[in-house]
Amino acid sequence: MPLNRNEVRALFESAKLDYTVLTPKNMQRLRTLINDQMKASGCFKDTFRCRQRATIRDGYAELRCKAFYFESREAVTFNSDGFIGFAGWADEKSVQPVLAGFKEWIKRLTP
Repeated sequence: MPLNRNEVRALFESAKLDYTVLTPKNMQRLRTLINDQMKASGCFKDTFRCRQRATIRDGYAELRCKAFYFESREAVTFNSDGFIGFAGWADEKSVQPVLAGFKEWIKRLTP
């Protein structure tokens, strides 16, 4: 069954996680997990990938992605108002690798 954005946001909240987990190491781990899911998905003619580095600023972080016809779109954003965005440009099929990688990241962050 496909994941949906609100379910994954709820998982983050129910795991009692907050933005203190947005360290360079954890963001790199998230990038790796999402990138692995993107590679396995075959989406966008098997070219769907995360951009190399996360952006982390006070109260904000983001991972961006690329494919054969775009260079830089939102994969995950942690907005300063507490909202977590998941590839708002993507349809329900294309967002699945992002959500699956994020869900796995939550599992690895929680005991």
